[in-house]
Amino acid sequence: MIQAIQTTYQGYKFRSRLEARWAVFFDALGLKWEYEPEGFDLGGAGWYLPDFLLPDMDGGNGMWVEVKPEGSTEFLKIKTLARHSGRR
Repeated sequence: MIQAIQTTYQGYKFRSRLEARWAVFFDALGLKWEYEPEGFDLGGAGWYLPDFLLPDMDGGNGMWVEVKPEGSTEFLKIKTLARHSGRR
């Protein structure tokens, strides 16, 4: 498995270059984003901290964005978060 490299961008210390690249992408699109603003208790699946919140998406209700490399083992938590938040 490839080790993530912490990367700083716009004053945030991202856990990986992949997350930082997505922040750059959101900026290029002119999208407002927040990095890891809130965690969720998913019951038996544990706690989960999504990578980004795009607060202006979905009519101002916000949209969570999770960035994972291909083959990540975190998909169960991501699916549980989607059910928890009422989004699919």
